[in-house]
Amino acid sequence: MSVAATVIKAEPSRSLITNVHEVRAALRACWVSPTAPVSRSDIAISVRVSFKHNGEVLGIPLITYTNPEMSEDERQSYRSALVDALTRCAPLPFSDAFGDVMAGHPINMRFH
Repeated sequence: MSVAATVIKAEPSRSLITNVHEVRAALRACWVSPTAPVSRSDIAISVRVSFKHNGEVLGIPLITYTNPEMSEDERQSYRSALVDALTRCAPLPFSDAFGDVMAGHPINMRFH
């Protein structure tokens, strides 16, 4: 007679976010650069994004900068990576106090 072991997967610990530096760190942790041949070390993309009180993305993030040398395929690939990063992270675990302060206020973020 064998005893089946029950494996319980724990959710990763998500500490409450209490400041903008932690928002940026959380978003960078979700960022995955596009795979080769598109990925280049000199490419950067900047975005302006706002959040709701509960840490969900508010509206549509605005891409504010991409390298001028990027091809349209590279731009599209990096835009997709940005959307994927925001999707992976959302909603961010804002503390109630920080959610009250952050709600509706945009932050700018650069990924490379």
